[in-house]
Amino acid sequence: MLVNDETALDFIKLTRIQQQNGLTQAVNIPTDTGRAVEYAGSTTGPGYNEKGSPFQVSWGVRPKVAKVSIQSVAKWLSYNTFDEDHAHGVRNLVINPDLLSVIGR
Repeated sequence: MLVNDETALDFIKLTRIQQQNGLTQAVNIPTDTGRAVEYAGSTTGPGYNEKGSPFQVSWGVRPKVAKVSIQSVAKWLSYNTFDEDHAHGVRNLVINPDLLSVIGR
């Protein structure tokens, strides 16, 4: 949860990435926010509301909230590895199984 509190978690530190087992990972994700609930589907944006996404990704939501400083997000946006500079659209919840990809491990 983004908060206007500079003593909250620092997004830059949370999103520090490094290689682990051949995959790029965010290594500072909090471990005290509960076990993630995994969801089928993807969050690839509103361009895939009516058609299947070509991207096979998974996502999860942890049950406990971590407070993150919104100021640290603004700083991250100014010089992040991914050249992100704005918020993106959100895809509708996909419930049509024809639009969901099977994800293997």
